[in-house]
Amino acid sequence: MSTRPRDEQPLAGFGPTRVFRAASMREAFVMVKTTIGPEAVILTTRDFGQSGSSDDQRFEVVAAWPSATTAAPSSPGFEPRAPRAQRDVTMPDALRMGDSARPDNRAAPRDAGRDAGRDDARLTSQLRQLEQAVRGLESQIQLLAEKDRRMRDELGRLGQAKALLEEGGPTATLMAAGLERDVASELVERAVRRATPRQGVAVARHPDLADEILRTVKVSPPLWSLPGGSIAALIGPSAAGKTTTLLKLAGLATFAHRRTVAIISTDFERLGAFDSLAMYAEVMGVPAVAARDRAEVDEALERFTDKDLILMDTAGHNPFDPNQRFAALKPVSGREVRHHLVLPATLSPGLVADMLTAYDGPALESLIVTRLDEARGPSAVLAACLRAELPVSHLASGREIPDDIRAVDPHEVARGLLERAS
Repeated sequence: MSTRPRDEQPLAGFGPTRVFRAASMREAFVMVKTTIGPEAVILTTRDFGQSGSSDDQRFEVVAAWPSATTAAPSSPGFEPRAPRAQRDVTMPDALRMGDSARPDNRAAPRDAGRDAGRDDARLTSQLRQLEQAVRGLESQIQLLAEKDRRMRDELGRLGQAKALLEEGGPTATLMAAGLERDVASELVERAVRRATPRQGVAVARHPDLADEILRTVKVSPPLWSLPGGSIAALIGPSAAGKTTTLLKLAGLATFAHRRTVAIISTDFERLGAFDSLAMYAEVMGVPAVAARDRAEVDEALERFTDKDLILMDTAGHNPFDPNQRFAALKPVSGREVRHHLVLPATLSPGLVADMLTAYDGPALESLIVTRLDEARGPSAVLAACLRAELPVSHLASGREIPDDIRAVDPHEVARGLLERAS
């Protein structure tokens, strides 16, 4: 049972004060928080004990409003009883009640300076998190703007292709397969030049186009056939399928081609990425280590000098953000590390062409096309390769490890382009 509080004179530096008495200290603190609020300043607490005070008024709390400008609500008070023998539990410092305060028989003092320091640290951490979120949003906005621009370009290309299809002709046929107009026109012109002396007419038939595609598409040998001690880093944008592709390559190289393989991962962006990779590697009997920077990569390379093939997994990133791309490729930037770009077949030819430009460099060795099962053939990616003259090493379809990947057959490439066009 509790009693109603009574008002006292304000103290210097605080607002009006009020005395609260109740049968327990918890009830008294509840009264304080209900009447004044969580910002109440606790001045003193007392336990009358067995000094003769009635049980319903044994505990007393004196509290104040936090500032002199705060007005206390008017409420009927009660006159204090005559002074009795008391056990004074006066607090050495004023205590502000927060949501985390736990009323009991004693009120622990707070170090105001320490609390202020904690608040500053918390605010600094929140500002840092906000800055990171803003940078992430800016990167996403930039990527969306790039995608929007490329989609508009693709719509324009499709409009041209539609007009050409209405006219007919081999150029329109290749554009329907996903080739850009200038690339398709160049292939047709070269096919006509080669076929004319043989056929006597300036016409490029289906077989002529297939032969020209075979001459143009560059094929890179599969990674498992590289010389002993080769180091191959799989790079590319997020969700391209780099980790799954790496495990497929490791499995085929180990079991089908009897090569000794090791794996190094520099991907620390995705939670649990290395744990999942290491689990598959252990099943295949392939050693795998994680390396955060170039120094740890060099240490791991030194450890695996006896392996035929070292495969390196890298973090996904926005290829059009130079800072993200640099951070992802820096650990694998050594001269002896060759880069193999992993891109999904679901991308548009224009987007693929721009990505090839972004990643272009002396270390770029080949292209690996993934997610063929989600696209209508590899024409979009291969069309971009015709322009960039980047050799293609592997085609991947599905998620089965290690079966769903194969070395590139140039005849399959030509057949895929022309079948898409027909």
